[in-house]
Amino acid sequence: MATEVIMPKVDMDMTEGKIAHWYVKAGDKVSKGQLLFEIETDKATMEVDSPAEGVIQNVNDSIGVAIDVGTPVAWI
Repeated sequence: MATEVIMPKVDMDMTEGKIAHWYVKAGDKVSKGQLLFEIETDKATMEVDSPAEGVIQNVNDSIGVAIDVGTPVAWI
C-alpha cells in the first residue's frame, strides 16, 4: 500500500512551506526515518524524514514554490 508524503505543519501558524532541497529522487529506495527533503518557512528551515520504507514515486520537484500544508509532495 502506498504512503503519501505530505508538506508537514512544523509550527502553529504555518499554512504553507517551500521545498528547498530534495535528498532523493523518483525511483530511489528509502528506509523509514531517512532524510527526504528540506523545507523553508518564514521562520525556519526543517528536514523531513521518510514516514515509511519503499520506493519514492511522483515527486513534486518544484523547488522554492509555496505548497499548502497537507498537500502530498511524493508517494512511497
